[in-house]
Formats: sequence, structure tokens, C-alpha cells
Amino acid sequence: MLKKWNGYILAIIVMFGSLSLQPVKSINAAEAKGIVFKDTSKHWAKTQIELAVQKGYVNGFPDGTFKPDAEVTRAQFIKMIVKALGLEHEAEGSVWYTTYVKAAKAAGIYQGEVDFAEWNVNAKISREHMAWLAVRGADDSLVTVESAGITKTVQTNRWPLTTTNNEVTRTDAFMRDYYEDFLVHTAFKRGVLNGFGGKEVGIERTTTRAQSVTVIERILSLKQGKKLPSDKYATSEAELLWLKTNAFSVAPHIFNDPKGSSMLKNYKLENLVFQNSIIHSEVKRIILIDLDDPKDPYRKLLPETKKLGFRYVKNIGKLPSDAYAMYIEYETHYNKNPDQYPGVVDVTTQSYKEPNPYPIDKLVDPSEIMTKEKGFEHINAYVPSDQKSKTGEGVVVWAIPNSGYSLYENTGENRKKLDRLLSLSFYVNPSYGENANISNSIFFGTTTHYGK
Repeated sequence: MLKKWNGYILAIIVMFGSLSLQPVKSINAAEAKGIVFKDTSKHWAKTQIELAVQKGYVNGFPDGTFKPDAEVTRAQFIKMIVKALGLEHEAEGSVWYTTYVKAAKAAGIYQGEVDFAEWNVNAKISREHMAWLAVRGADDSLVTVESAGITKTVQTNRWPLTTTNNEVTRTDAFMRDYYEDFLVHTAFKRGVLNGFGGKEVGIERTTTRAQSVTVIERILSLKQGKKLPSDKYATSEAELLWLKTNAFSVAPHIFNDPKGSSMLKNYKLENLVFQNSIIHSEVKRIILIDLDDPKDPYRKLLPETKKLGFRYVKNIGKLPSDAYAMYIEYETHYNKNPDQYPGVVDVTTQSYKEPNPYPIDKLVDPSEIMTKEKGFEHINAYVPSDQKSKTGEGVVVWAIPNSGYSLYENTGENRKKLDRLLSLSFYVNPSYGENANISNSIFFGTTTHYGK
């Protein structure tokens, strides 16, 4: 009997759950010209609120308030975006939001159950879900999973080859997760969403009426072809959540050079897995830290630059600030032969041209970072957390030069091209065993940023 009454209650909530913010007699667009709401005169979104009401996609309340900090439901945000974009829809029926949900579905902005259940549209909308709807509303070319640049089958960059010749078939769930994270990153990259300072993106947070109209005004600006400022730290963090690296946001001139062959196009999450019949290791995150930026949200992972060295202990204090630290977090899940495998994921490259004679105290190519600073001993460890079984979590940190280096010249038909090849591979290396090494190309492409 209780379940039956719960069903009745749920039906009532679905039909009427958000009527408190759907006033029957509200302040409409015609009445809004010149209006000053009682509760918005000193609000940070005052201008956007008044503009939104004038445009007619959101209303004020009969008592002269707007309730800017009231939370918004999924249904309410869908209504706002449908009306703001001028999408065709029928008149409201007994369940007021049905017509707007239908219109949003037809436009590919709301994608039904794969986004969130239609019966639950009266739940508060999270910033993550708002990002999905907003990006699709701003750019109708991004309504498919494939628009994120992901394909069903992919060739990984692994040596030695797997039994399937490195071909991987991705699951629908994997592709959908990738697409959803791509939408969130795009929302920050294009300025639809901003963070809350540092690396706080708050995608799990709910959304207010003021935040909703601000986002929709940004959608409309993008639809008009305008370029919006973006929060670089939030964009970097959203990329890290999406790709497990922020390298493409932190150093795009190296890793995503528009004048070269973008490494982003060649980047695959599957390459972060190193596995055979004996060992299974995975890279959890590749955090690129700008050593020249004191506000970098991840700068605290390392001591001061003057207390860092590279390649040799005697180089401590000689690491240039015009460089990046590639902070690699990994985990070795199992290791059946710890005598053979140290359980560490490391880095190698053959792209950097070595000067002759080689300057051991100059950062002319990627090199291991080290320190004597207390509290940062894990940087030097080069072993996973369980030293006996050679399993568990670990960290390796490499210095990536931003200047003072050169890449090998192109040959053959590419000799005159300005962009040169840059490749960084990660590997799990055994102490012995033929073909026991596992090496994956993580960053692979070309850049014009060298010799500077």
C-alpha cells in the first residue's frame, strides 16, 4: 500500500513540483522594460537578469522579485533555453514542461534517457547537465557522440602489438562518457561556464536562476558568432577530468599547435593502459604544471623551483622557470613477477636534438625532476607504494623545456616544413625478458615551437 501511495506522490511531484517558480501571473517582457526587481539591484547578475526578462524567456514574480538565487530544475532550464533560442513548440498543457522537453528533444539539445530521465526533469539541474544542454544549444554540430572526435574502433599506439594488432572496439558506455566529458570541457573552453577559483569547476553543484540566465546569454552570444573569454584554470581542470591530462590547455603551443599536426587528435585514453600476462599498470593523470605561473592550481604539488633539479642531483637549483613539470600519477594493479618488473611507468623521447657537446646543466630535453626538499620525497622514489610487491600508486615527474631546445629536422619530402615531430612515449620496462617492455606513444604530433 505504501508503494502505491509513493507512486501517487511521485506523479504529483512530476506534474506540479516546480510550480512555485512558474507563477500564473508573472512580470512578462512587455512589463519588464525599465523595471527594477526588489532583490536584484545589487546582485552580480542584475544586467543579465533584466535583459533576459526583456527578451521574454524568463519571468519575474508578481511581488516584484526575481528570486535570483533560487535553484533551477531541469525542466525550468529546458524551458528557458527553448524560448531563448526561439525553438518551435506547442502551447503549454496540463503538464507545463512537456512541450518544451519535446522541442528540446527535436533539436537534439536534450537527448532523453541518456541525459537524464524525463520523469525526473523536476530535479534540480547540476552544472554538468546544464553544460551538456548549453553546448548543444550553442552549437548544433555537437549533438552526436561522434562530434567529440571519438570513433567506435581505434588503433592504439602500443609496442609490442597486441593479439588484435592494437585494434580496440570501444563500448557505447565508454563513448558516451567521453562525449559527456567533452561537452563539459567545451562549456568551459568556450566561456559558457566559469569556475569558482583555482581548479574548482563545481560540475556537481546545482544552478540558480541568475546563473541560468547568465549561461543562456552566453549561449546567445556564441550563436551570434561572438568569442567569449574563458577561465583558463577551470578549462584546464575540465580537460583533466575529460582526458586525464591538461597538457593541451596548459601548453597548446607545444601539444596542440594549430600550425602543426595536433597531438590532441592522436591522443587516446586506451594508451594510458600498460598490460600483459604479468603486469597491469595504468596512468591515472598527466598533470602539466607551468613552473612560471605562481597561480597554477597544481603548483603546490612541487616545492619552489629553486629547490628542484633535473637529470642529476647536482643540478638542483638549476631548473629554469621557463619550463613545465609533467607530474604523472600511475597505479600498478597487479605484478606477478616483481623481480622482473619494477612496477614503474616512465617516459622516453627521441624527438629532441642533443647539442654537441651535451650541456648536462642545461634543460635541452625532457629530464627527470628531483629534489631534496622534505615532504616531497615521493618525487624521487621511482617505485610504486608497495615496494615488496612492486604494486600500488606512484608518481614520476619530468621537466619539459619551453625554450632552449631544438627538435630533429624533417627529412625527405617534409624537409621544408616548419613543424617538426614531437613524440613522448610512456613505458613499463622489465629488468629482463625479450619483448617484455610495454611502450605506448602518448603525445604524438608536430609543433612549430622549438629553437626559441
